[in-house]
Amino acid sequence: MNLIYDDVTVYIILFSVALLASAVDAVAGGGGLLVVPTMLLLGMNPLVTLGTNKLQSCFGTATSSYNYFKNGLLKENNILKLILISFIGSLFGTLLVSRLSNEFLNNLIPILLIGAAIFLIVNKRSNLNISKSLILAFSPLILIIGFYDGFFGPGTGTFFVLTFLIVKQRNLMEATAATKVLNFASNFASFLVFYFKGFVMIELALVMAVAQIIGAYVGSKLAISNGEKFVRPVIVFISIILSLRILLGDMFI
Repeated sequence: MNLIYDDVTVYIILFSVALLASAVDAVAGGGGLLVVPTMLLLGMNPLVTLGTNKLQSCFGTATSSYNYFKNGLLKENNILKLILISFIGSLFGTLLVSRLSNEFLNNLIPILLIGAAIFLIVNKRSNLNISKSLILAFSPLILIIGFYDGFFGPGTGTFFVLTFLIVKQRNLMEATAATKVLNFASNFASFLVFYFKGFVMIELALVMAVAQIIGAYVGSKLAISNGEKFVRPVIVFISIILSLRILLGDMFI
């Protein structure tokens, strides 16, 4: 199926999906689970889909980041360093996207996401004794997650959140705030690569970006207003849905 890019119906569909996806993503991540399959079903080239999705996602993560920052939830002292690490990881991940096989990840990621859901259900607070070696591994973990976002993507937000929860002992709201900033960096780095390779539909991305801004504003406001009691079940739900989507592939919506 070839997408008619100036078809008003297509723009309305993608605007609506981006609106919902950004609201969900602002709370728990996983917005790409809605946007990417929809774009592919409309007949878009896979690389163009990924590139366009990365640009429109930048607007959502930027909006969420601003809201969390404005409400005093961004408390990482070395956030600029972490932004750079996430950016670099994603940059290299995107450069290698067409050269790496995702078969192993397709099997591993659902296990990790289900584990994340179980962790969030069982642990109401992070009261773990963290070893020095794990603390030292924090920056490399951010690099790896950024790299992962560049060439694969699903669950990136959840993995960032868990890294802050477990290694840095942040509460869930602080972890979510930091995650949005790092996710913006990884999205932007990936977008740059796709743009210079000619895989971004700017006009479509900007239409979807309007929806991203609105959805991210509403989603992050809901998260900030309702706190962990709202964020925790949403992250658990998204983790399970992501796992099913990856495990079942085309059998799952």
